[in-house]
Amino acid sequence: MWDWIPTLLAFLAIYTVLLVFFRPNLLFSLTTTAGGDTGAHHYPAQYLIQELLPNFRLTGWAPGWYAGMPMLTFYFPFPFLLIAILDWFIPYLIAFKIVTVLGVFALPATAYALGRLWRVRRPFPVLAAVFALAFLLMETYSIYGANILSTLAGEFGYMLSFSLVLLFLGTVYRGMEKPGLNMLFVLNCLILMALVLSHIVTTIVLVCLAPGLLLVNRRWRSLGYLAAVAAVGFCLSAFWSLPFASHLEWTAHMAWNQLDSIKDPLPTALLPAAGLGLIGMAYAVARRERKLLPLAWFTLATVVLFWALPDGRLWNARVLPFFYVSIHLWAAYGAAWLVRPFMVMMHDLFSLRGATARRVYVPVVAVVIGAIVIITSTTAAGWIKWNYSGYEGKTNWAQYNEINQFLNTLTPGRVMVEHGSKLDEFGTPRAFEIIPYWTDLDTMEGTLMEASFTAPFHFINQAELSKEASHAIIGVDYPSGIDVPKGITHLQLMNIPYLLTFSEEVTGDVMADFRAELLATFGDYHVFRISGCTGYVEVMQNEPVRLRVEQSEWRDLAVEWYRSDLALDTPVVWDNGEEALQQYGWVTPDQVADPPVTPIETEGGVTNEFLENEGLSFDTTAIGKPHYVNISYFPNWHVRGAEGPYLLSPSLMMVIPTEGHVTLYYGRTVVNTVGQTLEVLAWLLLLGITVWRVVLWRRRRRLAGAVEESVPPLGVESGDEALDQDLGYSVREYYATRVGTEFGEEEAAADETEEPGEETPRV
Repeated sequence: MWDWIPTLLAFLAIYTVLLVFFRPNLLFSLTTTAGGDTGAHHYPAQYLIQELLPNFRLTGWAPGWYAGMPMLTFYFPFPFLLIAILDWFIPYLIAFKIVTVLGVFALPATAYALGRLWRVRRPFPVLAAVFALAFLLMETYSIYGANILSTLAGEFGYMLSFSLVLLFLGTVYRGMEKPGLNMLFVLNCLILMALVLSHIVTTIVLVCLAPGLLLVNRRWRSLGYLAAVAAVGFCLSAFWSLPFASHLEWTAHMAWNQLDSIKDPLPTALLPAAGLGLIGMAYAVARRERKLLPLAWFTLATVVLFWALPDGRLWNARVLPFFYVSIHLWAAYGAAWLVRPFMVMMHDLFSLRGATARRVYVPVVAVVIGAIVIITSTTAAGWIKWNYSGYEGKTNWAQYNEINQFLNTLTPGRVMVEHGSKLDEFGTPRAFEIIPYWTDLDTMEGTLMEASFTAPFHFINQAELSKEASHAIIGVDYPSGIDVPKGITHLQLMNIPYLLTFSEEVTGDVMADFRAELLATFGDYHVFRISGCTGYVEVMQNEPVRLRVEQSEWRDLAVEWYRSDLALDTPVVWDNGEEALQQYGWVTPDQVADPPVTPIETEGGVTNEFLENEGLSFDTTAIGKPHYVNISYFPNWHVRGAEGPYLLSPSLMMVIPTEGHVTLYYGRTVVNTVGQTLEVLAWLLLLGITVWRVVLWRRRRRLAGAVEESVPPLGVESGDEALDQDLGYSVREYYATRVGTEFGEEEAAADETEEPGEETPRV
């Protein structure tokens, strides 16, 4: 009866350690979370709460970043949905904090669940939770994902999905043992949906890990069950995953150079766990522990994936957390077998009986590991305080707040901000990325840079207008240094009327440019208005030229056009075979940097321009002439009253009005419709299974009651011939099921309480 005490004490130690780091007075304070990328995620959360969910959507167009971008189309909506749900019950600021730490607090529990669901001998499950704590506090990296530092840097979606992967591997393992369309099937589908919608990298790794479960459940029915869960889980997330996959070409693709040093997968800090893990592997081989074959696959698959991934979008460093946690799980198994020498030591030192020593062992291990991570962790506590004390807790909060309040008094428009480490004094170098959160203005930069087709061109602007440019999009040909005149020209081109600077060099050059007007100064920070920003729509002065290339080639050619002083007067439109574009001349890729100039003769103009979050309308008297639309291109944009929209250099849109009133709106594509249809069908399937199982359960309950009330003792008939005939089979089935279930539970309990090195007798 005392077997639950060691587990309770171990979890008490685990969560005490986590609360020592994540101080409740910080987590539950009404401050706006700062730090790293996390401090910039308020805009997506706010936009989902205020704009998308009221329209029954999880994705949509957001004008606040990168001249507009598809919000949560290429990023992961589930964590933000959780924030929105909690926001109904508790203040937003606390809801945001809770979700950012949810994956951290969940990992020990899901590691424990993995061990229990795989039916590995005690005390492995609870030790898996203990060693998950040690993994969380690894400080050898801060961006790969799944540890506390990475979570604080902004990878809280990865952290949540990572925790759900362990839970899913446990629950789907149980489902594969006895496949069927039951409530466990429903649960597995929902867990899979949640982890897919929390991060795509963890999903990709899971695809490689799941086949390892077939090493234990080697049946076609198990494979079919796994495939069915995968299919339904995919359909549940298809509203997001299908557009993600089909429109990936419209993102700012990154070209990662993969890690290739042996020190990356085996840092010094991992060696103690690795040593204990080798002991666990040796014991698993010696004991022929088949239940851990999926863990062996787990380790091997992540090693192969790390070394096999080519350079490209998926950085192999993102796989390392899975390898690290597998090593910690092996260490937990090794520690489970060290209970025997511990029992001998406790008997010799304190004359403790074996059962008592076994109960003491797990809490002792938990406390020792907890103490070690508290003592050796030099970074996490400081980062946690920095993040969760919020923007309001920083020394320069008053100045930051004053700047935002001033910006909010300006006519709505886009703001360009000089980049540099100095901005970290406000809470994060990304502090001004949430200008749309604090004010009614938009800003050009946002943390979801890879989700925007315009991001490469913004970072060119940043390089021209910043002393410490980030060059965040890999593979772009950036300027070699500050070039303020050209940067201001680009601001005019992209309709960015406001510029915030702080370095002496950039500020001085901006002040010397006649196109910039100083509006306000706040210490080192200066706010300028840029003239020549004519609005979101204008009639082109020169005819565009057509460029017919593969979409994958567009970015490099558009960068070449964007950086050429000779090219900006002649827009380049992507010719995808549309009939309306054939009236214009064409250029070859070699001519992009110096296209011909053909003036357009028109006295027409644009009036009544009206911008909304997902729409733009205007009146024009230049019907039939190409119009420059200063919003980022994306296939979901549609137009009424004009031909188009077409992709225009560098990443914006062009329309050719056929009527005097034109309306652009962000709508659906065929892929969106297909994905949403699959999602609805999957929900209907799960709802049907749930109703069916509930009805079946209630029928069995009624049958059990009828058996207890109406069935006579064995060998005696009820006297009701119809009842005897109707219930005869059901009674036998009921008692057989009941006896079988109880025997199965007793057998499982005996297996779990079995001590290392002992075999449970089978009768």
